Amino acid sequence: MRRYCDDLAADGWRPRLMAAQVYAGTAHQDGCTLLAMRRFLQAVSKADASLAGAVLVGSFPEAMLVRSCNWRRNDEAVLFAGTPRQQRFPWPAPQLRTQAELVAVRCELVLCDLDGNWEERYLQPRTPLPSLLALFPGGVPAHGGLSAAFEIASTTFEDFFYVNDGQYMARVIQTPTGELLDVKTLDDRRDEECAPHDLAAPNPLAQPDIVVSRINARGVALSPRSDIRGASGEGLLDADGTPQRVSFARREDLPRETFVFDSALERRLLLEYFDRNHRYRKGAMTGQHRPAGISYALRDGFQEVLGAAQNWSDASPDDLYIRQANLADYTEWLTYPAVLRDIRAHSYEWGSDFGRCRTEDLEKATGPAWYWLPRGTELIPTLSRFARSGRANFYLYRSLWANGRLPDGASVYYHTGCDSISPGNAETHPYNHPAYSWMQGAESLLFYCNGLALVGRSKVFYDAPRGFYDALAQGKTIGEAWREYFRIESQAAGWREVGGDIGRKRSYFWSILGDWTLTLRPSNNRPLSAPSSG
Repeated sequence: MRRYCDDLAADGWRPRLMAAQVYAGTAHQDGCTLLAMRRFLQAVSKADASLAGAVLVGSFPEAMLVRSCNWRRNDEAVLFAGTPRQQRFPWPAPQLRTQAELVAVRCELVLCDLDGNWEERYLQPRTPLPSLLALFPGGVPAHGGLSAAFEIASTTFEDFFYVNDGQYMARVIQTPTGELLDVKTLDDRRDEECAPHDLAAPNPLAQPDIVVSRINARGVALSPRSDIRGASGEGLLDADGTPQRVSFARREDLPRETFVFDSALERRLLLEYFDRNHRYRKGAMTGQHRPAGISYALRDGFQEVLGAAQNWSDASPDDLYIRQANLADYTEWLTYPAVLRDIRAHSYEWGSDFGRCRTEDLEKATGPAWYWLPRGTELIPTLSRFARSGRANFYLYRSLWANGRLPDGASVYYHTGCDSISPGNAETHPYNHPAYSWMQGAESLLFYCNGLALVGRSKVFYDAPRGFYDALAQGKTIGEAWREYFRIESQAAGWREVGGDIGRKRSYFWSILGDWTLTLRPSNNRPLSAPSSG
């Protein structure tokens, strides 16, 4: 860590290394603890206005963001779905839909926006939030009206920040012909998380005043269990540390989980990360200064990624971009030298989906499989399950790393997959619970596949940060490029430009894993303005 601070200082920052111990009890109060951390950063910023941000190393609480809006739609609708009262209304059915939705399981904005009203937005206990679906056959009135077909319900959340942009008043009226809902939308009551100066923007958004990113291997530092023994005493690994077949006397003897947290591996992954970071900053990996992109079932981003460096504009896609990639293609692609990797594939908390491939092609690329498939009374090391599904996850990345299949390198990842950075089980467990972020896909990619940083979305959505690659081309840091998305979105001339009311705060969905202070060229790893605290 001292060497890392020396590297930051050499790049023009004024770093301060601090050890922190925060609440790690059983209560689900991550947001409360995070607000205490935010108060500390606010105090530092007040004492030194040049504070640029923080890099959190290790396991810290995170913010979970819930949002509602008064969404006016013209689509099919179903009331009381799955119940005897179910009613279906075919398209087009003008409707007002207001429902609290988990929009970011990991939302770094709360910690980065030092002057926003986030303390007032926090709710710790399990709290039911109302939802409304009301149909208006003649079109949704501008400020609400009477609806004869409606459903009122609620959704419960715990330990979250609530951006309530969907406020309304509603009352049920009894009439001789049935019930009516009198609803009035309170559209002037929104953006309550924003600081006063942020409200002045054409599209009011909370703006990050600093940048915070995380380097946390806790959820992916997992090793095969040494206590698993087969009928003949064999373990998951042979004497050389290679995965092997394990046979049991009965099917009931097969373990449900084959991996366990390994604190020594956690330290090793962090050490490898900072060694890689140091060598990158010192220019030891200049031969890989090129982009690489890959996509499956989503629009490719080749032209966008070329804009991240001025000398990439004439590059050919043939050697740099793979479209409609299967899982074996993706695995081979990870071995290409590249400083910037653009990934566009449907994703979830634990990985990403590519095309199916043959098991032999996949395992040729990965080497021995670090996944044990239950079959009868045996555990068989094979990636066949993932070859058939096309799913890239912890087991794939762990296999590549354990078998030394990736060449020396360091990469910044740009991942547009839905929920790619969302920590699994965050809705039900606090950050220090063993299940929190267990085998998280993006963190597995970062630590096992030579990552420096990974920019991703913690929400099912369809956007990509506007201005990000342009900012990198200007020599800005990854963190500055991330902030640029918020600035651009706030200047939108109308909501249509930013995905309507449901999408106008989509920048909130994005955060950074790894080191935000880096740029694409080590020689540019300096603040663009006067040296500031890091």
